[in-house]
Amino acid sequence: MKPLHILAFTGIASFFLTACVGTSPQPSSALEPPTEPSPVAKDSTLKENSEVFRPVVPSAFAKDDAPASEPVKVQDSEPVAQKIEAEEIPDIYVEIPRLAQMALTRADSFYAAGELDSAAAIVERFSVLNPLWKEWQVQAKSISEKVRSGYSKKDADLQRYLIALVNANSRRAPYSEVKPIVDTIFATSPSDSIRHLTDSLSKIAYVRTYEKVKMVRDEALLLAREKAAFDAAEQKLSDLILRYSDFIDTLELQNAVLKISSLRIETSASAEFWQSHDPKKALEEAKQLSASNKWQAAKEALQKLKSSHLRGESLRELDSLNTRFCTEKRKLAAALFAESKNKKANKSDKLSKAIAELDACLEFAPDYKERATVLSNKQFLQMELAK
Repeated sequence: MKPLHILAFTGIASFFLTACVGTSPQPSSALEPPTEPSPVAKDSTLKENSEVFRPVVPSAFAKDDAPASEPVKVQDSEPVAQKIEAEEIPDIYVEIPRLAQMALTRADSFYAAGELDSAAAIVERFSVLNPLWKEWQVQAKSISEKVRSGYSKKDADLQRYLIALVNANSRRAPYSEVKPIVDTIFATSPSDSIRHLTDSLSKIAYVRTYEKVKMVRDEALLLAREKAAFDAAEQKLSDLILRYSDFIDTLELQNAVLKISSLRIETSASAEFWQSHDPKKALEEAKQLSASNKWQAAKEALQKLKSSHLRGESLRELDSLNTRFCTEKRKLAAALFAESKNKKANKSDKLSKAIAELDACLEFAPDYKERATVLSNKQFLQMELAK
């Protein structure tokens, strides 16, 4: 059903346009009466105008037809309403008075030209519109009541959604539960203040859930790195992916799963070894090898321990081993570089040996935390060697 003001305006527009256009005399003679013609010419002009005007006067007002009090049937205005609705809704407070004034001006013009029937047809239509106007007022009131009812329901629904949102945040609900409520509130086109409140509560829920998911993700990675508890770590990540889909990409949960799978493959070769050997005893032996600067033997023992439940301790001991080894190699490289400055020394030989010491560090400890510095030092020595 089309809006009331569209149908009302369309009906009135068709009536007034018929009155103003359909029964109009020649435009120049209607609003601006010509210089007084001769009696013969005047009679001829009026007769001619009468023949033009009379056929378009509705039968409801013709002298030999139905009485003027018979209601005028407004034709179906659906196509016109659809066109108006598709383009632009007219302002009935402007257009109705404008059309009425146009009709009255035209009627007065007919009267001045002596076309009494045409003037009467326009004026009498105002009487015919009176019952229609009352009917439109009744329809407008009915629609107004429905609109008020709709606003009341909208306000009640919005209040209910806001309460649900506040309650969800109070019990620290996950963002996946808060987001649908927020979307529903925004869909109601709320006021700026309500939109701001909703957005603030949404951000609180997002940050809270983000921190929670990040914490569990890090716990899973720690389980895999420190305890070689790959099954438990993968289960934690699988639960996160299922429950918190909004953070899969943000917190790179799929990449974390791949990292754990890589760690599992890395340690699977020696996992069965610890079913018949004591990891604690093996760790003590690895520490003794490290203290004796038996670098390679200590490294191999610690690498094997990465597949045991002492994975975390072995990783920390391996990091310490790498640091001690590379620190020693870097000191030797620095000493050789200093010797290369001596005029009596073989500069090329000293620099080559210094570079070799740094290469030993890079090869032995690929995960050394100062690797970038070692590479930079090596590049510097190579430049000195090339001079």
